[in-house]
Amino acid sequence: MKDKYEVGYGKPPKASRFGNRPQPDRSSKSEPANEAAIDLAAAINGLIPVTHNGKATRMHPHEAAMHGLMKNALRGNLRAMKEIFSECKKAGLLEAPPAQLTSGAIFAPKGVPIELAARLVRIVGPPPWDNEILEIFWSEYERDCENIERLAEKARQDEKTK
Repeated sequence: MKDKYEVGYGKPPKASRFGNRPQPDRSSKSEPANEAAIDLAAAINGLIPVTHNGKATRMHPHEAAMHGLMKNALRGNLRAMKEIFSECKKAGLLEAPPAQLTSGAIFAPKGVPIELAARLVRIVGPPPWDNEILEIFWSEYERDCENIERLAEKARQDEKTK
């Protein structure tokens, strides 16, 4: 009875029991010769075809990903919302804008010449100005005015002598 071996459920034939069958040769697979290697940088920076607003167009992969994220975020996907906010933070879109003037007009204090006020705005910023700073710039302005007057007088005298 030992020599007799039954073949059946859970008892495969002895000849093919433990991988004795010829297996396909998987090690000899290689790339076809006509297929070129992928240029990863070109693939990342190149445009990809997408359908946007029902029209076929080409977009940068990052832009396409952002459109997809926004679409998912608007549908209520919390992970997509978190990723959108993360991208906005990286781009500096969530920072408060710098303080801006409320109107397009700047009013200088009474008695300050417009040339002096313009110089103060360029160098120091919009009014109100510190009295110390105003005095420093005022004295410089008066010296400049005296020099300009002297040069103008000299030019008039040079014209008379010609």
